[in-house]
Amino acid sequence: MSRLDKVIADVCYILDTLLAYRKIIQSGDCNSCKIASECDYCPKPGELVRYNCMFYVAKEGETNE
Repeated sequence: MSRLDKVIADVCYILDTLLAYRKIIQSGDCNSCKIASECDYCPKPGELVRYNCMFYVAKEGETNE
C-alpha cells in the first residue's frame, strides 16, 4: 500500500466517523426530549443519556435533520 493510498484510507475513515457522529447528534437524546419528564426509560441524574431512543419526541419547533 502506497503512502497516498494510506492517506486516502485515513481520510475515508475520518469521513465515515464524522457522518456517523452527525447521525447520532441529529437523532436527539434524553436531554432534548419533549417527554423526558414522563418517560420511564429516561436515565436518572448522573447516568448516561440515551441517543437514538425509540421513545424520543422532538420539542416543538425543533427538527431532527
